[in-house]
Amino acid sequence: MNDETTAATALSEPPSRLMRFEAEIGSPRQTLKADKRLCVGPPGNVFVFGGVLFGSALAVLEDHLQRPVIWSTIQFLGPLRPGEVLELGVEVPGPGRTILQARVVGRVDDREIFLASAALGVRDEPLDHAWDHAPEVPPPEACETAKLWPHGQEPGTLLETLEMRIAPGAFAEAEPTGRLADSGRAVFWMRARKDLPMDISVLALFADFTPYALSKALGGGLGGVSLDNTLRVVRRVETDWILCDARIQGIRSGFAHGDIRLFARTGELMAIGGQSMNAWPPRPR
Repeated sequence: MNDETTAATALSEPPSRLMRFEAEIGSPRQTLKADKRLCVGPPGNVFVFGGVLFGSALAVLEDHLQRPVIWSTIQFLGPLRPGEVLELGVEVPGPGRTILQARVVGRVDDREIFLASAALGVRDEPLDHAWDHAPEVPPPEACETAKLWPHGQEPGTLLETLEMRIAPGAFAEAEPTGRLADSGRAVFWMRARKDLPMDISVLALFADFTPYALSKALGGGLGGVSLDNTLRVVRRVETDWILCDARIQGIRSGFAHGDIRLFARTGELMAIGGQSMNAWPPRPR
């Protein structure tokens, strides 16, 4: 998909995604069983990754409304555990002619897991330009493979299905210092080990890696747990690797705020994400 028009047309095709919905594609009431490969966390505290929940909500919206997401946000209200069945319900309070305003509520029985809102649509305008440019870093093949939060992760969970490679130089991995870093920026390549179409669920998944930059900014601390995610989609480009440029703007009163830009291997700006996180200060070593 190289532009928004193509993206809108392609929405009618049943996609192959990381998550597997149980109801018919396009249904406004969808279900998703939380299996372990969608989860992160240490043994005894495994939960579905926030980017998977966000991607699921946006995929359900696009499947049902047959329009591409322009802007979207999600608030996380509670964890989804392995084996639980998530019910996703679509509501469309703003059915405009060109732009639809819609939301998805995710529940397990009477317990709300998330609230997501989005604007979806396409406008027939010729202007096509991006002022943000991909940082100049070596291709993923020339970068070092990173260990995605390896300490204490439950085997067979989500991070084993993903691959991250770190740009050398200023962004290279370093031993934890326990001190605040001079920069809150991290640049890295990401991909799924299993080929996935570059749809909205993949963009939402990779945009949820802003906490990696927080961990580096905190000198190797634990990073943070997302309170929310926001995703703005510029274009969709089929690409094997996504270059992620994540920045933490600041931290205060136990909360950190950051954003992330997602670029195709060929340099096109695909999406901009942002989130606020519970944050833990670094511990002196």
